[in-house]
Amino acid sequence: MNEHVLTVTSLTQAIREKLETEFPIVHVVGEISNYKHHQSGHRYFTLKDEGAQIRCVIWRGRQVDIALRDGMQIKVRGRLSVYPLQGNYQIDCFSAIPAGVGDLYLAFEELKRELAAAGYFDASRKRPIPRFPDIIGVATSPTGAAIRDIVSTLQRRNPAVTIIVRPTLVQGTDAAADIARAIADLEAAGCDVIIVGRGGGSIEDLWAFNTRTVADAIFHAQVPIISAVGHETDVTIADFVADLRAATPTAAAELCTPLRREDILEYLDQWTDEATKALNGCLEDAEHIIETFLSRSTLHALLARCDATEFSAHTLALHAERALLGTWQQLAHQAEQLLSALPLLHP
Repeated sequence: MNEHVLTVTSLTQAIREKLETEFPIVHVVGEISNYKHHQSGHRYFTLKDEGAQIRCVIWRGRQVDIALRDGMQIKVRGRLSVYPLQGNYQIDCFSAIPAGVGDLYLAFEELKRELAAAGYFDASRKRPIPRFPDIIGVATSPTGAAIRDIVSTLQRRNPAVTIIVRPTLVQGTDAAADIARAIADLEAAGCDVIIVGRGGGSIEDLWAFNTRTVADAIFHAQVPIISAVGHETDVTIADFVADLRAATPTAAAELCTPLRREDILEYLDQWTDEATKALNGCLEDAEHIIETFLSRSTLHALLARCDATEFSAHTLALHAERALLGTWQQLAHQAEQLLSALPLLHP
C-alpha cells in the first residue's frame, strides 16, 4: 500500500492555499475577547461565539470607526491568513462595525460626544446652501427609491440645473469609505452643493452614516453638504455634521431648488434693488472725492503747470464711470442667467 506522505510544511502550504483560495473575503460576526491595541498600532483580538473562536488582527493604518473592547459584538470583513511557523490561521480584518443593537447605540453616543467636543457640530462652521446652485451633486445608491425621488424633484423644480449622480454603496462594511470617496469625487467635479443620503432602514442599515469616516469627509469638504438619510425620525452622525439636514431625500432636493417662478422674481427684484443702491452709493462717493480733490489749492497749482485736461473733473469722472460700468455689467450678466431660466420653470 503506497501512502502519500506529506511534510508539515507541504501540508500547511496546501491548507493555506485552500483556505485563501476558497475564502478570499469573509464577513464574520462574533464577540471580542483578549483585545490588545499594541504600541506598534496593530490591534489583536479573538472573535468567538458559543461554539468556536478565531484570532483576528487589524494592521496599523486601517481606520476603524468604533472603539473596540472586550465583550462587544462586531462584524468584521477581511481575508483568511495562515501562518505556517505557528500553525494557526487568523482573519486579516479590513473593517469592523458593531453587530449588536446595544453596541451600535453605545458606539453612536461615544462618537457623537467625541465629534461634538472636536467642534464638528458647531453652527459657526456650517456653510450656507446656495439659493440657486448651477450644479448639484448626489451621492446615493443608484437603485434605491432615494435617487428617483431626488432627481425627479430637482428636474421638476428647476429643469435648468445640472445634476451629477455619483453612485455609491449606502450599506455594509465598505459603504463608509465609498461615501467618503463619492463626496470627494463630486467636489472635484465642481458641484455647488452635494446631497448625501439614502432611504430608511434600521440602525444597522444606516450605520455607514454613523461612522467617523463619513463624518470626516463631510467636515473637511469645501462644498456645502445636505444630509438626507432615512426618514424624518432617523438621525445619524452625518446629520449633525452636515451643513443642513433634510428630513427625507425629497426634502433635500427641495431645499436646494427654488420653489416657484415667483420666488426667482422676488429674489431678482431684491437683488436688483440692493445692486442699484450699492452702485448709487459708489457714484456718490466718487463724486464727493472728485469735488474734494478739485477744491484743493495744491491741485490748482498742479493744473497750472500740467496739461489740465488730464486732471479735469471730466477725466476723473470717466474713470469712475468705467469702473462702475464693469461692476454693473457683471451683475447684469448674472441677472440675465437667472432670467433665462424662468421660461423653463412651471408658473
